[in-house]
Amino acid sequence: MDCLELNIRQRILSDLATLETETEEDLLTTRDLIQSKGQLPDEKHSAPNGDSMERDEPRAFIPEARAHCNIAFGELVANFPEEHIATQIDTIIPVLLDLLREVPRMNFDRCLSWDEWALPDQLVFSTVSALLRICGAHPVYANTAVKSIIAFITDIVENLNDSTSIDVLTQLTPSIHGLYRAITSTLYPWSASQWRLLSSSLQSLVATPVLERINRLLLDIHQEAEADPDVDATSVAFCHTFISRYIALGRPLSGYFIVCCVMEMQWTVLAQALASTPLVQKGQVREAAAANKAWVNLMKCPAKDLGPENEEETREALRDVSRDALQCFSDLLEQIENMDTEPPVDTYAWETMSESLKLASVCSVALRELDSNLHTRLMQLLSDGAPILDNLVQESALKATTVLVRSFPEIAPSFVSHLRLFVTSPLSIFEFAFNTEKRAPPPLTAAAKCLALCIQLSPGDDSIMSNMYSLLNYIAATSKEITESSSSYQLLSNPLYASSVSTPNDQMTFRSDEIGLHGRSDEEKRLIGITTISVVTRLALEFRAAGQEEVTKLTISMLLQRLRTSEPTLEAAIAYNLVDLALVAPEEAFIDVARAFSLINRAANLEDPRFSNNMVLAAQTRLARELDRRPDLYDVYLIELLTLFSDKGVAIQNVATSDQHVKTEEMIEQLASLLLPIEALLTHADYAPHLGASQELTGLFRNMWFLCVLFHFTSGEEKGPMTWLMPALAKIATKTPNLVLESAHDAASEIEYSTVIRHGYANSVLSKHRSFLTRHISIRASEIRSLSPGQVVFLLMMHDIESMRSAAGLPSSLVSYFTNCSLNEQSSLIACMESIADKVIRGCIGEMNVQASEQALPEHLSEELRKLLVGSTHRISRVRDVASKYLNSLITSFPSLMCDPPLVYAILECLTLLRHACENEFTDEYNPVYEFHSECTGITLQLTDDYKVRNDILGQLQRHANAWFELALGRAPIELQSTLQKYLAAAKPLTCADNSELGASVAEKFAKAFGPVHRQLSSLCHLSNWKSDRVRVLASQLAGKCYFAGEVAGLRLAADKNRDTLDKIAPQMPSTDVQAFKAKMTDTMNDIRNKRSSLTVQDLKRLLFRCAAILISLEKCEYTLLHFLVALPFEVFTPSAVATGIETWTWVIAERPSMEAAIMCEVLMAWFGTVRERKGVFSASSNYVDPFYRPISYSPTDKDEIDRATTHARRLLMPHTLILQMLFSRLQAARYCRSTVMFLIQRLVLRSARAHKLFSTHPLARELRYSFLLFGLETLKSSHLDAVCECMLRESLYRTAYSWFAVRPQWSFGANRVQVDADIKVLSEFLAHLQFDSARNMTSLSSLNHHQSASKISLYVARLKNISQPLRLLVENEIYRLTVWANPSNDAKRGSDHHSLTERSMLEAAWPGIVRTVWEVDPAVAIYLMERFKSPAAHAEVENLVRSNASQVIDTPEALRFLIGDHFRGGQRRELKYMVVWAPVPPVIAVTFFERRHGNDPFLLQYAHRVLKQHPVDLTFFFVPQVVQALRFDDLGYIAQFIFETAKVSQLFCHQIIWNMKANCYKDDAAEIEDPMKPALDKMTDMVVDSLSGDARAFYDREFGFFNKVTSISGKLKPFIKRSKPEKKAKIDEEMAKIDVDVGVYLPSNPDGKVIDIDKKSGRPLQSHAKAPFMATFKVRKERVIIDSDPESLLDGALEKHEEYDVWQQAIFKVGDDCRQDVLALQVIAMFKNIFTSIGLTLYLFPYRVTATAAGCGVIDVVPNATSRDEMGRATVNDLLDFFISKYGGEETVAFQRARLNFVQSMAAYSVACYILQIKDRHNGNIMIDGEGHIVHIDFGFLFDIGPGGVKFEPSSFKLTHEMVVLMGGRYSQGYELFQHLTVKAFLAIRPHADQLVSTVQLMLGTGLPSFKGEATIKRLKDRFALGLNERQAAEWMVGIIRNAHENKRSTAYDEFQRDLRSWSAGIPYK
Repeated sequence: MDCLELNIRQRILSDLATLETETEEDLLTTRDLIQSKGQLPDEKHSAPNGDSMERDEPRAFIPEARAHCNIAFGELVANFPEEHIATQIDTIIPVLLDLLREVPRMNFDRCLSWDEWALPDQLVFSTVSALLRICGAHPVYANTAVKSIIAFITDIVENLNDSTSIDVLTQLTPSIHGLYRAITSTLYPWSASQWRLLSSSLQSLVATPVLERINRLLLDIHQEAEADPDVDATSVAFCHTFISRYIALGRPLSGYFIVCCVMEMQWTVLAQALASTPLVQKGQVREAAAANKAWVNLMKCPAKDLGPENEEETREALRDVSRDALQCFSDLLEQIENMDTEPPVDTYAWETMSESLKLASVCSVALRELDSNLHTRLMQLLSDGAPILDNLVQESALKATTVLVRSFPEIAPSFVSHLRLFVTSPLSIFEFAFNTEKRAPPPLTAAAKCLALCIQLSPGDDSIMSNMYSLLNYIAATSKEITESSSSYQLLSNPLYASSVSTPNDQMTFRSDEIGLHGRSDEEKRLIGITTISVVTRLALEFRAAGQEEVTKLTISMLLQRLRTSEPTLEAAIAYNLVDLALVAPEEAFIDVARAFSLINRAANLEDPRFSNNMVLAAQTRLARELDRRPDLYDVYLIELLTLFSDKGVAIQNVATSDQHVKTEEMIEQLASLLLPIEALLTHADYAPHLGASQELTGLFRNMWFLCVLFHFTSGEEKGPMTWLMPALAKIATKTPNLVLESAHDAASEIEYSTVIRHGYANSVLSKHRSFLTRHISIRASEIRSLSPGQVVFLLMMHDIESMRSAAGLPSSLVSYFTNCSLNEQSSLIACMESIADKVIRGCIGEMNVQASEQALPEHLSEELRKLLVGSTHRISRVRDVASKYLNSLITSFPSLMCDPPLVYAILECLTLLRHACENEFTDEYNPVYEFHSECTGITLQLTDDYKVRNDILGQLQRHANAWFELALGRAPIELQSTLQKYLAAAKPLTCADNSELGASVAEKFAKAFGPVHRQLSSLCHLSNWKSDRVRVLASQLAGKCYFAGEVAGLRLAADKNRDTLDKIAPQMPSTDVQAFKAKMTDTMNDIRNKRSSLTVQDLKRLLFRCAAILISLEKCEYTLLHFLVALPFEVFTPSAVATGIETWTWVIAERPSMEAAIMCEVLMAWFGTVRERKGVFSASSNYVDPFYRPISYSPTDKDEIDRATTHARRLLMPHTLILQMLFSRLQAARYCRSTVMFLIQRLVLRSARAHKLFSTHPLARELRYSFLLFGLETLKSSHLDAVCECMLRESLYRTAYSWFAVRPQWSFGANRVQVDADIKVLSEFLAHLQFDSARNMTSLSSLNHHQSASKISLYVARLKNISQPLRLLVENEIYRLTVWANPSNDAKRGSDHHSLTERSMLEAAWPGIVRTVWEVDPAVAIYLMERFKSPAAHAEVENLVRSNASQVIDTPEALRFLIGDHFRGGQRRELKYMVVWAPVPPVIAVTFFERRHGNDPFLLQYAHRVLKQHPVDLTFFFVPQVVQALRFDDLGYIAQFIFETAKVSQLFCHQIIWNMKANCYKDDAAEIEDPMKPALDKMTDMVVDSLSGDARAFYDREFGFFNKVTSISGKLKPFIKRSKPEKKAKIDEEMAKIDVDVGVYLPSNPDGKVIDIDKKSGRPLQSHAKAPFMATFKVRKERVIIDSDPESLLDGALEKHEEYDVWQQAIFKVGDDCRQDVLALQVIAMFKNIFTSIGLTLYLFPYRVTATAAGCGVIDVVPNATSRDEMGRATVNDLLDFFISKYGGEETVAFQRARLNFVQSMAAYSVACYILQIKDRHNGNIMIDGEGHIVHIDFGFLFDIGPGGVKFEPSSFKLTHEMVVLMGGRYSQGYELFQHLTVKAFLAIRPHADQLVSTVQLMLGTGLPSFKGEATIKRLKDRFALGLNERQAAEWMVGIIRNAHENKRSTAYDEFQRDLRSWSAGIPYK
């Protein structure tokens, strides 16, 4: 650094000193570096004991470099952190004292390399600043600092007398200046005594001899040079240059200047001593910071008392200083008055006078005595008769007055009137050029501050307002218009002046103000007016700072009133000052100002002689430029400016159209000038309106650009004064949002019929615009001729904006023009747009060629290229084409762009995301993911749901990417491959699945490739037949980089020995460190076990890899660490933890093969632990559960619930899957030579197989189970076992395979085709093994003789062969079912079904033997065998086996139907005794056992009663209607007892059962025909109600009382049935107003929420001819569970939080309508929903709640946010497709595609429901579309065997109209195919549960509902399930139903009938 020249060294040192260090180590390093470079002068030059050296000794020379380092040391100390100073203070202070003491004796290098101040100046400044900073924070050293400064001053004075003139000029006077800067810049808690001592010392600097010596220095230097021939002429020149540089900076270093400095130091120190609040130094020391802060403090706060310390002595000193200061002022004033010209600069006269006033005022404040001379002097200066006028003097006088008024408030009133006259005087110091000066004159601002304080401290509540009015009178009085019209009093008539604060003297004041202006010239009046306006503005700003917001508003209002009624120059002043007010005003006042400016600008008249219009434009521009102070108002002001621009543009067109001879050139120039404020506003760096602009703002921008094109602003033809236009437009273009919105439905018409383009004017200039456009795209001349004016302007706008943007390096916005479907449909327009895009691309490349040649490509170009890359994947093909073309052109033209890592990463990540998007078709077939995000690049792709298009996009991008990488490889192979290596090495988060990343594959391909620069390799590859690459280099470089990066990280972290952070640091080899690491592992294990670990996944990975590294590095195996290495991942047992564990285990085995057996042993024990603790695949939490064992809710399908279930299952199963994959690999490695490992694997297989009943039966566990079986069979094949052992192991494996079939046959979970295909493959592999699997003829190790042993083996072999055939039969059937599930529509492209050869070859007589064999293996398998095969013989055999061995199947609920059959049969009492302990069946099945057909068997009744009680209440709650119906057969009272007991347990159950019993007392709506069981129901109701007591009874009374009040409204409405709707509405409102909500009650249809409020105006009568239903809205508070999970957390299990939320729920109350049929339909639909959810099918159903509360009465929940198809017809919606487009956007938008998917999923579910339940009356009023696009069916009045009018006119399938199919995409679309698949799967899913579904309906037969036609209804219901068909036949059956429904003529005819009927009755348009 010593070799650096000029002042570079000083800058480096200064930067080092002021740099904020992050660590203590960095700080010490900086200190040592600076101290090593800086030293004091040699010892021999310093006197011992600190005494001054002899005068005749030479001054110690200090080189420039050393001086710089000493300066830097002072700066470093001044910026030291406080904690460091506290520890080093005893070392630092002596060094600083020595430096300061030696400065007067130093001989500094004569150099001029400094920037501002000379070396001695800088050294004194840095040293004194550091001393003050340290001593100020440590009071014990306070006197040390002061004494050293005083000693320094004394030394300087002594040296001034003895040193040469050159030394005085170049070293001593700069030192004084450095002291002055330090004291006035550094805050320090001075005391009064310290001030007195320092002040006394400073007086020696202004002694007359000293000043005279300094003032004549240059003369003395010249005289000495003439007298002494040894003096070099260069020294004189050096002195002249030296002093001239100081003079240039305003510091002449004269004696006069020293006087000024001394005064400022005196008042600065004294002001700090008087400061009543602490003064805080923030950041680095700033010039004069202490002086400014101290003065501002005195102006804002009263000074504190100095106290008794040396009181009299100090007070005397204060008086002397004050007297001297005023005397100095008087002397200078006298001298100036005697001068004919301004005083010379070196006299520093104005500054000295200013500082003398400040010093005198501060002394007065300190004395607590107002100096009368000072007061008189100030009053004199602040008047229009002031002896002198100077900005600086008057400003200081005002500031001094402010300080005095603050401390002596009694003088405030006198100063108010005095200052008011002063500021309304025509003084030159107040003159202000608004067009050039950026701020008001300082005296004006100071006057406003002083006057504001005086007004505030003056007595009287109305002081502020009265003074403001008084000043505003001057504006009125100076207005020419007011004077000329003799209406001087009109201001007083303004309502604002009539406020309560106005005084009776206002009018008199106005007159006096006007009289005061008499005799003034027009110029003086103008100046007074301008000054007054500025003062009023500054007063308002001051009062606002003091909290008087209303004054600001009032001032703005007053000035706005005068804006267009004042003299033009005053208007300009008002406009300028309104900007300052607007910048601090509330938003509404800001808007008033902005609109006032716009109004003037809008009304501008070219013939108006005023120049204020230009001033208003200047004000608008300034407001825009300074609005960064109010960024919240950016949008408000921009909208105002753009609106003004549009209005003026339209006005110009109107003028030109109305008068064709008018000249509009100047008007157009005025319009163009409005672009100045728009540009100024948009150039703010923190304003980005183009990002996320609203539709309104986008439209305004579009209008502005339309007008710019229309008036040729963008043509580039402007010359002369308008040359600024194009650069301004270019800047505006960069902040313009995309002008074409994808979501705009009518963009084409908005362009063609733009509101800002007047066709009359546009047509008059159209030819010129067409010629411009033809010049740009001559190839499209024919199309251009057919375009409308709006389209031509739009195309020119597109060309001009995008050309400007591309020139600025912003090409990505071009693609946005092609996102709108309505524009894309305009053939001529889109052809021209494509041609313009091509031209813009060519122009961009040309512009970039120029920029590239100058190495000036924009930095943001990389981001723009990434946007184009994302655009190339857009959903709309035209957008993709343009983006791809643009991007490809840029990269092929500039291949070096591929050297940009972010772009390379983006390309690779896009490839990966697109691959995942294409795979989505197979991983989640029925739930397309639309958005794909890359964390490492921040890219988000929004893709279409069309998988074919996705594959096309991927193919095109991959082709382009390969070409781009080839180009880059040819240009910059090393750079590219380095980037690709970094991409490959980047740490990716741990994933569970074996995801393949296309981006990584492409990166690997090109990272190992060699380019043309490797000519020899290229030649070798060309000459030989072998393909070569550099894969070895790639691997070596990757490994090397990772290794050495890890090595450096380890070295950096190894120093930290804290045991608690051993998972964060690199472990060391010594045994102590190993023991510490073991302890850490132990603690981690305990924390995980106790669920208190805070480690993340990455922490665990770091811990395990370091554990593995220790094991590898140790000479002997540390078994404790090895145990933890395996046990920790198993303890956590999440996919990421196990994946990390496997990585570390395989690493250790690869590096230390001797540890393999130990690791495998630990894995074995840990695996057994998962079996014991039921983890993973052995967990019972994911086992198959009948969907009706789960609570059934009346709520819409929740996809999140399905996603959570999928995630939970995969999280459970994935760890074992990963371990099994590792074990399979270890098996292959160990099968030939590692017997120990083989033994461990055999043991693992055997023990796991024996735990086969613990294996999960979740559908997603199928693959894992059979993978384990394949692993077991492979182990068996690779093992040398005893024959018996082999047979035992094989049988255990077979039993494991059998146990999968011990539950009901399952489909796959979710819509993952990959999973189904994997299941089929693993089952097929297992089946292949079965076909060839047999026991090998091996010897047996047994004590039996050979014959007995052989006999036993043969028995084993025969048994295995016997159980193999049924297993093959089951596996084949499972494969067959899965192939049907994977291909529900039997599409040949999806493959063919797997047909069971074993089943086909079997005879009926063989089935009993098969059943018996299976029964021996597992009776449960035999039970569920009947659901797979339809053999009567097998069924009979199962029935016999159940009856004869009932005890073996008591754990299988489904076996009960084989025991008891469909009806009671005598003679089976012996078997029924086991029912006492039989597993519970679903509740609805249990209720059926009470039916007569079962003969009231006691065992059966007791079992049914036990089951109902055993199930949770929230499960049986759902079947309340069926439980009530069971009372018909409850001869022995079991059901009554159950109801009675359960009603005591659950109050909600109690209420619902009461309502349902009341609803079933009668068979008709009018409650006239009693049901036979009414007496039993009445009795039961009375029993339940009478049993209630306490809180339960109170709750019952409140609930039923509230409900009765609401439902009674319907009865009171009956007399109004024939009246108009308004009358009905009025009656409902009247009755609802009487209802008081008792918080805690609930709606019968919403038992899960509490009613907290009711909208008493929400009542609405519904259409009915004879009844009075009505709708009302209630505020319901519900509770939901929020699942909060952290994916990075080690602990498994998400946190569940219960959160309350409020919803407004609409409900319909019906009286006289039987709702029980709706209840039944919705019950079955809710059961369907449970079935679909249980297998992960996202089929949407919304079983809304309907509760029957009495005979013919009920409450119905309204489907929220839904519209009926009928209501769409009334809104003249043509069809569903139009409705969806209008609501969600075009067909290519994600919102539309999501809504369409929701429609398809719900349509499929409701189609099956409508078919099974034969729901009729499906007219368009009963079909709803909700806000998300789901279809929801309502009103189930016609089911099963009846239709409207008693005629089943509608089709027997379901409603599938033409418009529904069109919405799906058409008959052969992906959407329709999805609908077919989902419908078939929905049908297949419900068939296994037909028994429960049919029973639910059958139990309701006794109600006599109209839909029931006896048992025939139930038979037909069963038939619709097609239970006699196999899976493929059932699928074909459902496909036939779909074909029947598609555009069925009967549906169309029924719609026509309904349309005619409704049109006739209500005139409703119907579709």
